[in-house]
Amino acid sequence: MNILRRLREQAKEYDCSVCGANHARSEIRLLGRLEAAWIVRVTYSRCETQFKLLVYVDRERASLAPMTERPVRARRPPVSLDDVIDAHEFLEGFDGDVRSLFAGKGKVVGSTET
Repeated sequence: MNILRRLREQAKEYDCSVCGANHARSEIRLLGRLEAAWIVRVTYSRCETQFKLLVYVDRERASLAPMTERPVRARRPPVSLDDVIDAHEFLEGFDGDVRSLFAGKGKVVGSTET
């Protein structure tokens, strides 16, 4: 039995108490394990409401699968005020269209017009 898979299946049956949307897309993370119980944090992706659960499982079923967790993805640092000002100054002096703005250096930008 995979506890994360089981919890994700059950999450589809519940709605968020804050925004009312379904918990099918919630992030579920294992925080720890105490004998036949798991400590789980649920974060709803839409309104970012978080809550913790203590999930008890039948001891026989709990011993069938080890606890596994997905690796945490590295987060990028937030955009700073200096970044916004730099982008503003760059765009103020930019003379071109959106396609040329986002084309990588050295890449040829083709036209879809005939």
